[in-house]
Amino acid sequence: MNRFIIDGFNLAFRAHYAFNTLMTSTGLMSGCVYGFLNILKSLRGKYHACEFVVAWDNHARRKKELYPEYKANRVRFHIDPPIEDLKNALRTLKVTQVEALNEEADDVIATISQNVDGIVYIYSSDKDLLQLVVDGKIIVIRPKVGTKAERIYDEEAVKNEYSVSPSDLACFLSLRGDTVDNIPGVQRLPSKVIAHLTNSYHTPNKIYENINKEKLTENQLKNLQTAQNQIGINWELVKLKTDLECLYTFGSSNSEEFSKILSKYEIRALSASSYVGLFEKDFSFNLRTAPGYTAVKTFSLFDDLEEK
Repeated sequence: MNRFIIDGFNLAFRAHYAFNTLMTSTGLMSGCVYGFLNILKSLRGKYHACEFVVAWDNHARRKKELYPEYKANRVRFHIDPPIEDLKNALRTLKVTQVEALNEEADDVIATISQNVDGIVYIYSSDKDLLQLVVDGKIIVIRPKVGTKAERIYDEEAVKNEYSVSPSDLACFLSLRGDTVDNIPGVQRLPSKVIAHLTNSYHTPNKIYENINKEKLTENQLKNLQTAQNQIGINWELVKLKTDLECLYTFGSSNSEEFSKILSKYEIRALSASSYVGLFEKDFSFNLRTAPGYTAVKTFSLFDDLEEK
């Protein structure tokens, strides 16, 4: 069975800012829920033969504890109530929700992707997820953002953009850094040089073990040596984990409860019964050897988590 995995916060964030002027008659901001549900409907229509899975961040502290400046440049995402209502809405659909305590959705997605049969489609604008791409197995769909059109990534597309294979992308990004996540790379080291080092040695440790064999300028060598400790940290931040203990909650069709969410946000363009019916086909979620697999078949999962 093929699966379509959505990076939940990534989609919610984009929906919120795409429709940030929408609000109900009582002043409740409704853009996040409205946008998320409409995009989800569109994706379901396009990928109707897949089981739908939404992965969420869950008090994602591990990387912040490793490097306190991680994502320190991000604007706080103040949409906790809509996120909880989206989770409630998904519980009324035949959609699987997944998360892991202290972890971000990208590591959750990596764990799922490595432990299921069939083709996996990943829907997210997070470039770290491109390291998971495997032809015929895992495909990343980067949604339309601004003037940039939607793009589907196979191995060739990743190589064309970064000059390294998906399996080596974590090494490349560790050296280059990532301004979006506030991860500093090696100063004044050209991407062409980074790609060469990555393709030659594949991991930061191997690069530093062989650094004196390379024809680098004096400044490039000095900058690489100066950044060595930071690059080790970057590797831990960027390299996706595939062995998380994940919690799963399985939704069940309930038009009446879904209708309550639509009413709360005054979303009249969607029909509860029709929307729920889009997800009626019963797909099984069979993991081969998921580490620490815990099935949660009730709706208590998110209610029992510690408060944010």
